[in-house]
Amino acid sequence: MKLRVLLLTALFSLPVFSEEKAVSIPENIQSLQQLLEQVKKDGLKEARVHKEREAVFATDAKEQKLALKKAKDELVATKKETNRLKNTFDDNEETLAELEEELRKRMGNLGEMFGVVRQVSQDIASIREHSLLANELGARSDVLDELSESKALPSIPELEQLWYEMQLHMTKQGESKAYKTTYLNANGIKVEGDIYHIGPFVAFNNDGFVNYDANTQLFLELNKQPNEAGLIDSYIDSGEDIESMIIDPTRGTLLSLNSQSPSVMDRIHQGGLIGYIILTLAFSGIVYAGILLVQRFTMQQQIKVQLNSPETINTSNPLGRILSVYKNEQSASDLETLEMKLDEAVLKELPELEKGLSIVKLLAAVAPLLGLLGTVTGMIATFQSITLFGTGDPKLMAGGISQALITTVLGLVAAIPLLFMHNILNGRSKEMIQILDQQAAGIIAEQAQKRS
Repeated sequence: MKLRVLLLTALFSLPVFSEEKAVSIPENIQSLQQLLEQVKKDGLKEARVHKEREAVFATDAKEQKLALKKAKDELVATKKETNRLKNTFDDNEETLAELEEELRKRMGNLGEMFGVVRQVSQDIASIREHSLLANELGARSDVLDELSESKALPSIPELEQLWYEMQLHMTKQGESKAYKTTYLNANGIKVEGDIYHIGPFVAFNNDGFVNYDANTQLFLELNKQPNEAGLIDSYIDSGEDIESMIIDPTRGTLLSLNSQSPSVMDRIHQGGLIGYIILTLAFSGIVYAGILLVQRFTMQQQIKVQLNSPETINTSNPLGRILSVYKNEQSASDLETLEMKLDEAVLKELPELEKGLSIVKLLAAVAPLLGLLGTVTGMIATFQSITLFGTGDPKLMAGGISQALITTVLGLVAAIPLLFMHNILNGRSKEMIQILDQQAAGIIAEQAQKRS
């Protein structure tokens, strides 16, 4: 029991070397002497560990001092180098300014020439790339590209090359000739044949005008040829030195726009089904009104002939039939009965004289209404396209808008001539009816005078 107390006392009297290392008592210690030796041994071990740590720390401190000193030395050297480079940069700036000033003085008018050379090179390169002559000369020129992008004064050989390129381009612009090349026909198929060109203004083959496409670097046949394409055959077949031929001063732009603009038939097709109905009604109405107009003219001539010879009664015209009634009834009837007979004869002639007027008038009124119907259906189609695809692409709405406008135009085009023809027919009918009324009234007046 005493031994255990002493051991615990010795344990609590041991120094604590580390908080992280737990103190343990070996199980083979049986006496105080053994405990004392163990404590001494552990104390020596801990002392040695502390000395090693102090040595390591001292070594690290020296290395940190050396590293710090090295970093400070590098900082000083860097600042010196920075100052030196800054001074060198400032000196170079001054030298560069002096050299630029000297260059400006030495260049004099050459600087303006340099700008002119670049500008002229760029202009000629752009014209050549999009010209009809690009197919023959080539779309690009290395000389022009180098001069247009150069930042130095051109040399004498380069100026001579620029002059040659300009002279070549001017010479080709003055030529009118034919040469074989590959082009795309109207179906988009590559074919080889003769291409005729008149300077840089117009190009054509045996089938019609062609235009140059800078993207494919090929000639393209126009899908729609202008009316002047009929001059091509006479120009090609002519053996004269001078021959008439159209040119495009815009170098193909007007021909391209003409091929894209819709023709009259294209406009009619844009009207759709309603447009076809309007045209059918207009054509039928005009033909029918023309037939009626011929009949009215013939009838009017017959009436005039009958007026000039009232003794010779011809029952093939309205006035002759009225005179025939008067001839048959003048002796057997009294004046009142004769007047009623003549009125009846005039009334019988009215349907023939007014025949077809209501139909022509109806067609003239229906045509604009059909045009309005086409306008409404076209706008419905337009708004449906907007609902489905939005307003990002105007081409999606163009079909409905075209139908809306074309049907309105077709309705007005159909109504205007029909109204004119209805007015002419109505006027001739009223003129003939007035003649019949006048003749009937004159007959009655003459009989009344005789009988009185």
